[in-house]
Amino acid sequence: MADEFPPPGPPHPAPMADGGEPPPPWADLPIHIVRGIASRLLCKIDRRFGEGVCRSWHEAFLQVGPPPPPLPLLVVANAGEHAFHCVPSNWRTHPIPIPMPRFAHHRYFGSYDGGWLFLSISQSSRHGLHNINKNVNSKRFRFSLPDQRLYQTRPTTAEADKFIVIVAATLSCQPTEPGCVAAGIIDLHSFPDHPRYIAFWKIGDKSIPAMNQEPEVVEDLLYSGHGAGAFLFLTNGEHIREFPQPIFPPPGTAKRVRNELYFKPRGDDGGGGRPVLARYLVESRDELLMVVRLGTRKSCTARPRRGRSQSPPPPPPTPTSAFQVFQREDQKVKSINDIDGVVRVEHSWIKLADLGGRMLFVGRGCSRSYEAADGYPGMEGVYFLDDRSFYDRTTVFKNDDKRKYHRSDIGKWSGSPPQVRHCLPEQVLNHVHNEADRVADREFDGIALNIEVLGSNAKLTKSSMNINGMHGASYVDFTNL
Repeated sequence: MADEFPPPGPPHPAPMADGGEPPPPWADLPIHIVRGIASRLLCKIDRRFGEGVCRSWHEAFLQVGPPPPPLPLLVVANAGEHAFHCVPSNWRTHPIPIPMPRFAHHRYFGSYDGGWLFLSISQSSRHGLHNINKNVNSKRFRFSLPDQRLYQTRPTTAEADKFIVIVAATLSCQPTEPGCVAAGIIDLHSFPDHPRYIAFWKIGDKSIPAMNQEPEVVEDLLYSGHGAGAFLFLTNGEHIREFPQPIFPPPGTAKRVRNELYFKPRGDDGGGGRPVLARYLVESRDELLMVVRLGTRKSCTARPRRGRSQSPPPPPPTPTSAFQVFQREDQKVKSINDIDGVVRVEHSWIKLADLGGRMLFVGRGCSRSYEAADGYPGMEGVYFLDDRSFYDRTTVFKNDDKRKYHRSDIGKWSGSPPQVRHCLPEQVLNHVHNEADRVADREFDGIALNIEVLGSNAKLTKSSMNINGMHGASYVDFTNL
């Protein structure tokens, strides 16, 4: 474990200035050895540093094909700074000067492709959507999100009942595009122990127009672009609430009815009685997957798979022990009790025997799938962050000295042989104030970032960055370095 996940190293040292400095002793390495080194550097940032070692290395690196498509970087916030940990580089850090938000009490609760970051400046209020790669002073790239719900009639309950907390969110398209719809999982200030809500709003709305209270605990959400598009919400009963577009139909157009997709009970499926810590939705190879995160047998019972209990206790600080991946399967059957022979659809979760070369990065509302065959041999697995505070619904209301976000359960699960490896040492995690969020890769439109790479100004064009999840660490990607 120590060999695969060493402690994060310090940033790359600054290069020596050109001129007057003797070449390094490794400048005379045979070119085939240097090319071999280059071919084993799967990260574009590592490649760029390698090219700058000396002139002979630069020429050798240019003879090697480009590195594979980038994977997310894990961004960890520490005392107002952000460290970027790279998976292909054994989770070591990269010096990337990204203009991340700097608020004393902010909480990340999601992101969207193109560098859009969902955050709450005051933990439980002042929700916003910021683009971290655009001019932060431009109103076009900063949006305020609703802090309250809209009543159709004057409320008879407490005034605090109208204030909301957005727990997780996603979008139907770029927020600058007409018709963008946001969806979220919502808590109330006044009743944090009551059922969570599913809500939708338009970008620019000051209040959420309507919310659906759910009988089951909602664990995750995803926007699927198949067909006309739909928002999917996963419950702890492993059913799906499907809300097809248009969510807000034009005047005179009927609103589409939500679909309740009930899945057949799947049993334990080899879980060995271990508790379920979390469930995630992710699209991979045009299929919908459910990723189930398991804890240890010694932990207390996690949230029930079914039932109407709405306020389960926060999960214990038990480490992740395994993952299971299931694929949605729909089967048309005829109802034997229907004389008209009406065909209905049965939904099932079918367990995958293995990951099949997938690299799954999971997080609330932001899971992404990559292929090991695209240049990452031996790296298939499930990469995960510590998101246990998702179930502790009082965390955002606590004082700073009492607010705690777990940081010790971050790493990778390998399906064959099955094992969990944690990537960040505890001494690093203990200094991180906020919890982890996710970033997956999507391309920026014409963005260019100037960074210092081995003594020269290198330009990052069309960088890919997308931040998702909760609270102070994230995953981020760069392309065309």
